[in-house]
Amino acid sequence: MPVVAVPGTLCSPRIYAPLAAALPDRLDAVDWMTAPGPWGIEDIAARVADRIDQHGGPVTLIGHSTGGCIAAMVAATRPELVSALLLANTGAHMRGHGDVDRILATIAAEWGPDLHAAVLDRSFATPLPPDLRTELLGYAARVPAEAALEALTSQRDLDLTPRLASIRCRVTVLHGIHDRARTLADAQHLVDHLPDSELVTVGTGHSPIWEDVPATVAALERLR
Repeated sequence: MPVVAVPGTLCSPRIYAPLAAALPDRLDAVDWMTAPGPWGIEDIAARVADRIDQHGGPVTLIGHSTGGCIAAMVAATRPELVSALLLANTGAHMRGHGDVDRILATIAAEWGPDLHAAVLDRSFATPLPPDLRTELLGYAARVPAEAALEALTSQRDLDLTPRLASIRCRVTVLHGIHDRARTLADAQHLVDHLPDSELVTVGTGHSPIWEDVPATVAALERLR
């Protein structure tokens, strides 16, 4: 069964490459930030759903950070397309996500390499290899500021909690406990409101899909 994976804000689909190499199934990583807009969460979810339709059947859907919000929206609005869901370091809403308004203000006023580096570096518990960091920053430089601003504003204004009960597929909520952006409470809130879900914690930062590939593969296996 195909696996479709949605990365977070300013995050290249390249973040899924090690996971793709470790899986027996083909992984299709979605580049939603450099694709044409609009970039509201529901708009992106609709385009991801169209992409899943091209696979010809339900898929295992992975979402990381903002990508987790997008993935959950797909599962809530197009349940026939999602057989299982892995949500990594995300949340149903952004209350308590302390710096989102500051990030939005900075995107509007100071979009550029310094902001890209700050967002990237806080997404990992340990520093990235320099060549990979350069590659990911190069991707961020190609992202339109409008895409990041619209996506994060949409996410800030959205609360998925009322929709979670409609997600009937199996869900694993994967959470890196050293995350500087999302708390364990965000992960627990998802589990408390998803009908068929479990929480798996790992010793990573915001990006367990990259930082602990074996744990991510194990989390996916639990969904089979």
